[in-house]
Amino acid sequence: MATQQLTIPMFPLNLVLLPGETKTLHIFEERYKQLVADCLLNEAHFGIPFLNQKSVGDYGVEVKISNVIKEHPNGDMDIAVEGVSVFKIVEYSQVLPPKLYGAGIIEYEEEIFEKPSHVLQELTKEYLWIAQEKTIPVDAFDHSNVYGIARLLDLSALEKYELLKAKSVLQKENYLKQKLKLFIYLIKTETDLKSKFVLN
Repeated sequence: MATQQLTIPMFPLNLVLLPGETKTLHIFEERYKQLVADCLLNEAHFGIPFLNQKSVGDYGVEVKISNVIKEHPNGDMDIAVEGVSVFKIVEYSQVLPPKLYGAGIIEYEEEIFEKPSHVLQELTKEYLWIAQEKTIPVDAFDHSNVYGIARLLDLSALEKYELLKAKSVLQKENYLKQKLKLFIYLIKTETDLKSKFVLN
């Protein structure tokens, strides 16, 4: 079955918004004011491809505008956006005349329905307890997936991008397991060092 390709407006940023994750953006460049205005008019989504050191990555996340928080007198805007779907860029145009902004031809990642594996759930629970002293209800992961787990972690934009790039659910799970094990190890090591310092 051929993968469906779509063209959507693009707003490259040095951030990765995972599906289900929300963020406030301050819109001040004319081209992106135009992009937001067009999306609001057409009730359309736009893509945020990951911008790393002025280079646009191959992957990004489609977002929807959930709220216009504020419109400033000079035309700037503060908007709330939410991540919807992960995509791979097939072709990218920095500007798509007559518009000021760019666009990309994209292919969507297959939707992930699998809930996180038992091992990943247990590692997440351990991390949240030792990092934040938070406990999670037994059924917390029943309607979640790997991105739901990732939203609970304090991942950098680059770490989130590595997660997007992982080809399969298994690879994404393995990536998160490695991160969690590292985080847990670092926190425990820091705690041990502090306790030894206090004892001495």
